[in-house]
Amino acid sequence: MRRLAWVLGVLALLLPGRLAAQRTDNPHGLSVAATCIACHSPAGWRPAVISRVFQHAPRTFPLEGAHATTSCTSCHQSLDFSKVDRTCASCHQDVHKGEFGTQCARCHTARTFTDRATMAQAHQAGRFPLLGAHATVPCESCHTPARNGQLQFVNRPVTCFGCHAATFRDARSPDHSAARFSPDCTTCHTQVSWAGATFDHNTTRFPLAGRHLAVTCQGCHADGAYQGKPTSCASCHQAAYDASVEPPHAAARFPTLCESCHQGAETWKGGTFDHAATRFALTGAHKAATCADCHGDKVYVGKSMACASCHQADYDATANPPHAKAGFSATCSTCHGTTRWLGAVFDHANTRFPLTGGHAGSACNDCHADGVYAGRSLECVSCHQDDYAKTTNPPHGAAGFVTTCASCHTTVQWTGGAFNHATTKFPLTGAHLTAGCNTCHGDGVYRGKPTTCLSCHQADFAATANPPHATLGFPGTCETCHTTSAWAGAVFDHARTAFPLTGGHMAASCNDCHGTGIYKGTPTACVSCHQTDYNNTANPRHATSGFGTTCETCHTTTQWAGAVFNHGATQFPLTGAHLAASCLDCHASGVYKGLPTACASCHQTEYDGTTNPHHAAAGFTTLCAACHTTTGWPGATYNHNATSFPLTGAHTTATCLDCHADKVYNGKPTTCVSCHQADYNSTTNPRHSTSGFPTSCETCHTTTQWLGATFNHDGPYFPIYSGKHLQKWSSCADCHQNAGNYKQFECILCHEHSDKAKVDADHKGRSGYTYTSMGCYSCHPRGTKG
Repeated sequence: MRRLAWVLGVLALLLPGRLAAQRTDNPHGLSVAATCIACHSPAGWRPAVISRVFQHAPRTFPLEGAHATTSCTSCHQSLDFSKVDRTCASCHQDVHKGEFGTQCARCHTARTFTDRATMAQAHQAGRFPLLGAHATVPCESCHTPARNGQLQFVNRPVTCFGCHAATFRDARSPDHSAARFSPDCTTCHTQVSWAGATFDHNTTRFPLAGRHLAVTCQGCHADGAYQGKPTSCASCHQAAYDASVEPPHAAARFPTLCESCHQGAETWKGGTFDHAATRFALTGAHKAATCADCHGDKVYVGKSMACASCHQADYDATANPPHAKAGFSATCSTCHGTTRWLGAVFDHANTRFPLTGGHAGSACNDCHADGVYAGRSLECVSCHQDDYAKTTNPPHGAAGFVTTCASCHTTVQWTGGAFNHATTKFPLTGAHLTAGCNTCHGDGVYRGKPTTCLSCHQADFAATANPPHATLGFPGTCETCHTTSAWAGAVFDHARTAFPLTGGHMAASCNDCHGTGIYKGTPTACVSCHQTDYNNTANPRHATSGFGTTCETCHTTTQWAGAVFNHGATQFPLTGAHLAASCLDCHASGVYKGLPTACASCHQTEYDGTTNPHHAAAGFTTLCAACHTTTGWPGATYNHNATSFPLTGAHTTATCLDCHADKVYNGKPTTCVSCHQADYNSTTNPRHSTSGFPTSCETCHTTTQWLGATFNHDGPYFPIYSGKHLQKWSSCADCHQNAGNYKQFECILCHEHSDKAKVDADHKGRSGYTYTSMGCYSCHPRGTKG
């Protein structure tokens, strides 16, 4: 029966008509479109089972995590599901009291409201990422409740001291507060482990090194002093300094700078004194000596550094050579070194006689066999007098050679001495360098020997026949033409005479000019050799044209033919087209001297034949250069600025015919109206002729701009470009309504005084007042009250 009733109920819902009219509205609101049987059953209206057909996700709130097992009534307090609030805060109490806003999903998830993993992840993006031990600390440990109960998150301090201030104040080993430690806990502590803090001494004025690294804090700070602690070694090691006996530091007045000897703090014992930091650095055998070897007397400060202070006994006992007897200096370092005491080497380079060449291999006894060392003579002859006296090739003594052996001999090679002739008055050059001494000194004479070439070459001078030196009176100064490098094929330097050779003269032989055998007094004028060339020249004919005989005026030694006359040296320098003209173009008459230089002397025909403009009829000057140039003859430019009418403005672009169509050039009027009379007569705005305008066009017009003339109205007439009438008019006709007569004007037609009654009232009692334009002007000629 129950099943039948359920079927009938369903049919009742589907039947039309009256049954349909009795259907109950959906109590869950319009948001649920499913039929009742999707969740309810005839077996029982409650509890409803949500059908799989019903999907919560498309309703903008998917059921996930804890929400999936939550009953509908936990969120839907009303049967009208459309009225439910989707924000978290509508279901979950805000323990933060609005401190974080209503976006709970930033930290919480639907899996569980207290999902600490998500909260910790959100923390990592904040101002204080959770690291080390902080990652496992409960939130409430740092975010303690405020007075109103909510956990504090915003504006929580992120410094260590913000949470650990009490720990800082309570710390006793060491006492952080008393030691005035920095409240920046990260200086010593880490987030991984608070205990076992490590202080970085390298950030202080006393970085720890060596054995100091293993010392506990109490080892140096037992007095509890941390700030201002002395950093000198003696502040801790003074007792060790005072107790030292090997050597006795205090008695020896060693400095308390322990680090001078005790290096690196690796080991205190076995300190090494750096002798290099003193005035006596240890080198050689001194490095292996013990302190007692030199300081057996316990003297350390002020100890003498002289070698003799330790080695005086060695100095006195030395017999080879006997130092004391020979007067050797007690500065042992002159010969001895710290590397090797025996086998000392005397450095002769430090004396006035450095050893070189053969001297370098000599034994001391070779020169000092007499036992004399100090004051020994430095002269070569003091050892080599016997060699000087016995020399026969050449005989030094007989020839009067000097005893300064170094003049010819060297320490490198004694035999085969070479005399340096360059130090005499006759340095050897050329063939003289290979000549034997006997070639010039065969007579055995060395001193006072003549140095003139002729003293040896007199026979050569007398025997020379080409040219015969003696008969021609050549000087005996052979070096004038000959050199030591090549005696034969002498070259005479003509540059040293009054006629240096250049160009073609350089290739001429001596006989070409001196065929007569005359050398001295030969004329240097060109014509003395080239008179025949001068007489025979026909183009142009030199002799009949009166050309000068100074050939170099046109000819050069480089090129005789094709001479170029320098017209620039005459009264008529050639320029422009004249440069390309041949001589005959101007000198066809054969006249060169006295030829006129005026342009018209050559160009009179062009002057007479010119018609545009007609030069002769116009009375143009025959000074062609006034308009023409040698660069461009056609297209002459007349300089109007040299006349009484300089061209300006639009006149500069006008052609000659624009003004001189009547062919009149001389005496042409310069007044504007002489050309612009037609313009004057035809002008209507304003009408110049009937208005009595003057014909001096320049009063209003300029050559730059003919149209748009400007009339000076303000000065001689009535101010309209200034004062109260400025910009009160647009054209002349505003006041001058009679275009044919500008002497007539109107004031009352365009003025604020056009109301006659008002104007009459304003002028009541004024003598001579009339309501006319001329009346206005007679009293107000400058447009002002008065």
